[in-house]
Amino acid sequence: MREAVLRLSGVTFSYDRHPVLEGIDLEVAAGEFLGLIGPNGSGKSTLVQLSLGRLSPDAGSVYLFGEPVEKFRKWHRIGYVSQKSNSFNLGFPATVYEVVASGLTGKLGLFRRIGKKERALIRDTLERLGLSDIAGANIGRLSGGQQQRTFIARALVSRPELLILDEPTVGVDAESVNQFYRLLDRLHREEDLTILLITHDIDEITAAVDRIALLNRRIRFCGTPQEFAARRGEVLWVEDGRDVSHASRVPGEEIRV
Repeated sequence: MREAVLRLSGVTFSYDRHPVLEGIDLEVAAGEFLGLIGPNGSGKSTLVQLSLGRLSPDAGSVYLFGEPVEKFRKWHRIGYVSQKSNSFNLGFPATVYEVVASGLTGKLGLFRRIGKKERALIRDTLERLGLSDIAGANIGRLSGGQQQRTFIARALVSRPELLILDEPTVGVDAESVNQFYRLLDRLHREEDLTILLITHDIDEITAAVDRIALLNRRIRFCGTPQEFAARRGEVLWVEDGRDVSHASRVPGEEIRV
């Protein structure tokens, strides 16, 4: 297995003494596409915030590119798309080009002007994601699928080695979701991009990812899509005919593994 880009070791975290994550051991290898699934309230977004150093674990350690997250400073190596990216005010005064360009701030700093090299990066990224024709459009007036591609472009413009996406398909129509997964597959295969995708779309990710991890306070399963398919009925707790990934659960309830 290739070197771990992201590693969580024995990570535990609580909000107001309520355990959210317990003893999390998880690695994302360089060049891997990992899908992280789990029910609402299972700790998926908390795991992302810990991975980005925005929260500190109560116990355990988080490493990015082999370095403790609290010491990590090369944030341009990571692209991040949050689950709130598509919730945009229609009057937000920024174009697609400006939103994508803002993704270079972490690499350039707040006060360095965008130069010829950076403008070429922006144009190339817009073209790669099929946004060149709408580069001058107001971001708030785009469709959900177009906004989604814009924020992925923003995350990719600095040429990160790891792309983290937290529930990126929420509120996006089915056709845009299909295009989104085709785009991720191309980025993963053609550019060897490491991807951590947090999602509820179990059926969609099965055909795209290298491994699936099922989280509900602890890692309940981690393996290939084929292994997941073989054990799906065992590792997913079904309530009223629904997979656990689509059901809200009472805190403290456990998946029957």
